[in-house]
Amino acid sequence: MSEPRQIINDLLRKIGKGEVAPDKTWDEIRKLKDEYIKASRKRYPDKDPEQSWHVFIGNKFQKLVYSILKGYVTKLKLQDQAFQDFDVLTESEIKKNDIIFRKLAVKYGEYLLLPDTDMAIVKYIFEEPWKSEVVAIISCKTSLRERIAQACYWKLKLLSSDVTKNIQVFLATTDNDKDFMVHTSRKESFNGRSRNRIIAEYELDGVYILREDFMEEWESPKVKRYERIFEDLVKIFKKT
Repeated sequence: MSEPRQIINDLLRKIGKGEVAPDKTWDEIRKLKDEYIKASRKRYPDKDPEQSWHVFIGNKFQKLVYSILKGYVTKLKLQDQAFQDFDVLTESEIKKNDIIFRKLAVKYGEYLLLPDTDMAIVKYIFEEPWKSEVVAIISCKTSLRERIAQACYWKLKLLSSDVTKNIQVFLATTDNDKDFMVHTSRKESFNGRSRNRIIAEYELDGVYILREDFMEEWESPKVKRYERIFEDLVKIFKKT
């Protein structure tokens, strides 16, 4: 089992450096799934290999999304000078950058607090840092459960300030609970859509599903298969 794990870890490093086409990443990881499950069955015959896979990918999910986006922005910079100022920052990098921190922070009386976010897409102007912008924040969730309310809360808080109102809020998810799939047989559904999907679709700027069985016909202008994020980012960058 160590071999598929190591291959995936190596793949993540290469993606972040722009050495692997980011739009092909998920396909490459899916190919490793069968190998991982085969090795898991052999080593742990009494455990569910599918569940083991979901746990493994879930633990890597945030890093996976970051590597994909970082690799994609790196690729854009090499192709077109117009994208040179854009970058993807982790939460820790945001906290270390005083200007980006202040551009994203939400004010609570005398306190400035960052929204819950796993990473941010920024346009950083090195010559004039205070002209830099936070383009979007991205939360990575493998399962929504009650967390959708958190993402929507931060979107509303960002909208309430002239400083942060233009920051887009995206959600990337493996949708382990199948909240974004459309099933007419679903309990408490509205035209086959779950409560969580309806709320996310209304409040957030985009939801990207990293799940191989999420069908194109389930997409909407805001809920999409994950690879759509690339074309959406280019549109946003050109407007910024």
